[in-house]
Amino acid sequence: MAGLHRLPRRHAACLLACGLLGMATVQAQTLDAGGSGADGGEGTKRLGMTVVPRIGVSETWTDNLTLAPDGQRDRALITSVSPGLSITSRSGWLRGTLDYQMDGLLYLKSDRSSRVQNQLQARGNAELVQSRLFVDANANISQQTISAFGQSSPSGELDNPNRTEVRTLTVSPYWRGMLSTLASFELRATGQMRDSSEGGAGASSASGDTKEGSLNLSLSGPQGRALNWGLQAYTRRIHYELTGLDNRSSSAVATLSWIPDVDWVLGVSGGREKSDYFGNDTSSIYGASLKWTPTPRTTLSGDWQRHSYGNSHNAVLEHRMTQLVLRLTSTQSVSTGSDPSGQMTNYQLLDLQYSSIEPDAAKRDALVRSLLAALGLSPSAISSTGFLTNTATLQQRNELALAWTSPRMTLTLAANDNKSRALGTTANATDDLALASNIRQRGVTLSVAYRFTPLSTGNVTYTRQHSSGDGSGNALSNGMSSLTASTTHRLGPRTDASLGLRHTRSDDQSLGYRENAIYAQMTQRF
Repeated sequence: MAGLHRLPRRHAACLLACGLLGMATVQAQTLDAGGSGADGGEGTKRLGMTVVPRIGVSETWTDNLTLAPDGQRDRALITSVSPGLSITSRSGWLRGTLDYQMDGLLYLKSDRSSRVQNQLQARGNAELVQSRLFVDANANISQQTISAFGQSSPSGELDNPNRTEVRTLTVSPYWRGMLSTLASFELRATGQMRDSSEGGAGASSASGDTKEGSLNLSLSGPQGRALNWGLQAYTRRIHYELTGLDNRSSSAVATLSWIPDVDWVLGVSGGREKSDYFGNDTSSIYGASLKWTPTPRTTLSGDWQRHSYGNSHNAVLEHRMTQLVLRLTSTQSVSTGSDPSGQMTNYQLLDLQYSSIEPDAAKRDALVRSLLAALGLSPSAISSTGFLTNTATLQQRNELALAWTSPRMTLTLAANDNKSRALGTTANATDDLALASNIRQRGVTLSVAYRFTPLSTGNVTYTRQHSSGDGSGNALSNGMSSLTASTTHRLGPRTDASLGLRHTRSDDQSLGYRENAIYAQMTQRF
């Protein structure tokens, strides 16, 4: 396919490594299972690793492939072949999950070139030295919006120049230990790289490519005391590839915590901080925190800290019931790039809800993914995808996430209200924050799934997104609404088929469009 030739060699090598890892894992399972002599399941269980390959095939007809205004629509058929692999390790020195999918898109009745999209969600923890030396690693590949004021689209299959593929890799080795009986310590280094594809109008001018490194040292007093202390020092540097801008920050903070009751934790902090967001600045920082856990299913936590460039806070209310999980969050902090991971996805919501039912993370992962497939819900669905930036921002996020399940019905709701403003200025900035000093993004996604029979489910999803900004006397605004209705049928223990309809409307004055689509999909897990 043409899209395959556009992949840089390092990305193709990465994908090849994922495939080899999957094949090696399958082979290891087979050999281990064969070694048991009696039951292959015994070998798989002893290995502590689960591998689930899959392949999906879909056909979509759309009346507006290029998201053009009325009268200029480009009707097309889209064929998608999507091999994927899920790996879960729950024992041994390496634990974690990996879910990778490659979407090969072929456009018929259109002159658009075929292309390949990648999706990856991986997280793992390796224990290199028992109880002492560890490594955390996270990797993500997803489709993200370049500009908050460009076109929004309901699907990555459509030809939208305002979407790009973003790859993020984070590696964090750390060392834990004790200083006699006086204190415990953790020394952690973190490195992160974010890279986006070239392609699409504006992709090269707002790439969002970054490299980031940090070093953190934490000390804390012996556990179990009602009154305890802590010390934390960190330094961080981030480099923006497009602008050449470097941001550095460092701080040293002392904390004092008090546990007046088993349900309460109170704390205060104070120290010094140095940053260069608005020139070299050294100032005092101080703050307070609390955590209240009235029941095992309810948690309320919050902290506030004063900074010279803008105060930060983080407040979370989380409540779980047998059929309901509710999460309210409000945060304000420095963001170094577009990262929607702070928003709750369908997968995270149901994972949180079933955490008390199935404490084993690997078994819960399989349970949640099976439920989402049966209900026809996207595991990674969120209400907004943010936008790419080439500078540090002060970002405020207010989010609501709710999931309710019953024997026949599942309802999920995610709503967000995000505000961003640039920290500092750069002469060659070309992202949205060069156009608007403040950007506000609001979104909501409501999904209702109903189980007609044990093997058949219907699903209706409504999504609304809106972005606005103020700058240089001009008001910037963009919005999109999308309604999808689908039905999913379980054809076999590992086979699902879906049929759906979609209607999308963009209300942007210059980029407005309407799109209707019908699609059919089949997924086979092995």
